[in-house]
Amino acid sequence: MQNIQIQTLEDYPGDTKKLTQFWNENLADSFPIKESLFERSLLKNTWIDRQNSYIALDGDQVIGLLISKKGKEQGLWQEQVWISAFLVNKCYRKNGIGSRLIQLFEDKIQKGMDITVGSDPYHLFPGIPSEQVEAISFFEKRGYDVTDKTYDLRADISEHKEQYPLDPMYSVRRLKEGEQEELIFLFAKDFGERWVYDLTEGYGNNERKIDGTIGLFKDNTLIGFANVNTFNDGYLAPNVFWKDLLHNHYSGLGPIGVAEEYRGKGLGIALLEKAVLQLQKEGVKEMVVDWTVFVNYYGKVGCKPWKEYVHTAKSN
Repeated sequence: MQNIQIQTLEDYPGDTKKLTQFWNENLADSFPIKESLFERSLLKNTWIDRQNSYIALDGDQVIGLLISKKGKEQGLWQEQVWISAFLVNKCYRKNGIGSRLIQLFEDKIQKGMDITVGSDPYHLFPGIPSEQVEAISFFEKRGYDVTDKTYDLRADISEHKEQYPLDPMYSVRRLKEGEQEELIFLFAKDFGERWVYDLTEGYGNNERKIDGTIGLFKDNTLIGFANVNTFNDGYLAPNVFWKDLLHNHYSGLGPIGVAEEYRGKGLGIALLEKAVLQLQKEGVKEMVVDWTVFVNYYGKVGCKPWKEYVHTAKSN
């Protein structure tokens, strides 16, 4: 292993295709990735710390990587750092390469910063996939706390029948151009800053369209929402990152929510079902919900756990 070289992402001279190929050689069975998604999440967004992300090479062969992101000096998550991706070639493990990568990374982290594995802006994973037992053990041995679990859920919705009818005083439809501000206002009033950021970022870079949200209305007031992404629109949201493993007529759903003053009235489950029935009308056969702990809620429309992750973090 004397010929192994580690370079920062900033200095790495190779191309994206090699990195994507390396990923798929090791993870394609569970998390097959397209070059465009790899670039968007791990190479070409403003959160990436290119000087504290690393590529391990044996000659010109990529054998390991650690991609990190950091909070911005102004605004959200100023004292937060993320490990967005961490991977060593199956044939090179237990040779200290992972330890070298993590040590280089941690040596540059200021005291008092919180390090989280996954859950980053433009994330691929909400945590470490539970099937990656070696990776979980690796981080535990280095002082990272493994805490709660979260899930991606999956359902065949092709034959779902209505079980939770909506009171006629409410209506559900896809949002229209010009209603972005109303949706952002609802998010800012009743939901977390992460959701507000993800929504406004999507509109700001023209990736997300307003009709990708199904709205719940009372009279003409927006009081609830469900974000959806389907094979028809092609928008690559986290709930359809792994679409190559799904039916061709796939969809992702989430996040979903109802304004605080309208909670406790059964509107949440009715909105969820209306969204499912809308997707069904549009030809969707299979649906995924990503990054959730609400297994019972989504289970009411047939969703079952598909992928499991553990949240892992450390204070430096």
